[in-house]
Amino acid sequence: MRTVLVTGADEADWRDERSYDYTTGLTPRQWAWEFLRRNPAFQHDVTAASQQANILAYRAFRDVVASAGDLSRWGVLFR
Repeated sequence: MRTVLVTGADEADWRDERSYDYTTGLTPRQWAWEFLRRNPAFQHDVTAASQQANILAYRAFRDVVASAGDLSRWGVLFR
């Protein structure tokens, strides 16, 4: 299973401040994601959860996935 934790921000060049112009319009939730997705412990937990996942069905805009992995300590909850 492929885990995607990236946005277009991952292509930003840290040496060029214009690469981060997108941050001026971020909501608090989006800011939280920017920090969370860079956290090595979170990345480790996502990798572990994705290794336990089973894809139940493919849909046009989303996949139905079952996982025994628990990301609730990070506030990541899925319905």
